[in-house]
Amino acid sequence: MNDTIDVRFGSLFPWPFRFVAALVIVAGLALVVERSFLSVALILIGGFILSGYEGTEINKAEKSYVDYKSFFFLKSGKRENYISVEKIFVSTSKVKRQLYTAHTNHSSIFENVEYNGYLKFSNGEKIQLLRKRKKTELLKELERVSLFLNVPIEDNTNV
Repeated sequence: MNDTIDVRFGSLFPWPFRFVAALVIVAGLALVVERSFLSVALILIGGFILSGYEGTEINKAEKSYVDYKSFFFLKSGKRENYISVEKIFVSTSKVKRQLYTAHTNHSSIFENVEYNGYLKFSNGEKIQLLRKRKKTELLKELERVSLFLNVPIEDNTNV
């Protein structure tokens, strides 16, 4: 039986950076024969950006968790111990993004509601596990964690 669950929060870099990283890798692959050192450097830089993500790893047997950051699939983070898990809860947050046009000072503000999933420990400490735009997707992911830890999911959203 596996006593560890890994909950990936998401990429460390926004999509424009990941897109550029993919282009850098393609450019590096195109230069393999002509400029091998430059090619390797470009592939490593692109790979660094594309492989960067963060998450939480929970070990039920040791009663510990690690909020980690990962690059090239190597995780690093500080291990924290807990006494017990009280619950998993869901809340909402409004996210505002202001986008400017390329050649004018005009801007548009876009508001979205995002759903956040938190893990609450018996000492009152909370850590964010996930964030999604769709509540159903978030609840589906949190259900897996809830079954693993045997704790209830509390929905604090008004929607």
